[in-house]
Amino acid sequence: MPTLLALDTSAAASVALVADGQTRSCWTAADTTSHAEALTPAVQQVLAEAGVDGKDLDGIAVGVGPGPFTGLRAGLATAEALGFGWDVPVHGVCSLDALAHRAAVHAFSVGVEEYVVAIDARRREVYWSHHVQVGGQATTLHGPFVTGAAEVTDLPVYGAGAGLYPDQVRAVPGWEDAVPEAAAVGEVAALALRRGRGLRPLTPLYLRESDAKVPGPRKRASA
Repeated sequence: MPTLLALDTSAAASVALVADGQTRSCWTAADTTSHAEALTPAVQQVLAEAGVDGKDLDGIAVGVGPGPFTGLRAGLATAEALGFGWDVPVHGVCSLDALAHRAAVHAFSVGVEEYVVAIDARRREVYWSHHVQVGGQATTLHGPFVTGAAEVTDLPVYGAGAGLYPDQVRAVPGWEDAVPEAAAVGEVAALALRRGRGLRPLTPLYLRESDAKVPGPRKRASA
């Protein structure tokens, strides 16, 4: 299986080195406000801990969201810059698919076939998607979406979105704080590449417009 550097900034920023299907080193930010400043030093730390040079990677996997505008932009820009500098391919992975990948193992163990993953989208909404697992392997059926929690499909829900709205969705105990992580992004990408499946383009899944607005033309003062 390929050796991949993985990044995700859809929630807390995280970086991981995945080789032979296993996470060799990983890092997660303590906050969600310093993605751009923290990512490059974190990449250096993770590679050093794993004893891997960036030029020896088979590729880079990056979560493309859904998530906030600023966070996703920082992760994608970093991944693309590193890929260009090391001359390695960069692959996009839906961040919710990474969370669903981890949740599938638990769903299989408790006999749940279909389930939802959800994370905080702010504005009293969640980002979510609907999945099915077969033998502990996840497949996306619908999504991703951004809606109010009450509009989520009535299935067991894994992730921090369920933790925020336990009175509106069927939160899975023990998963109320779960968010996408780089290690799972790398695992999803490695499996897809091994099986010859396509991955997502490096287009961020914002799902809604940025809060930032372009100012309109200035009005000329009357004489």
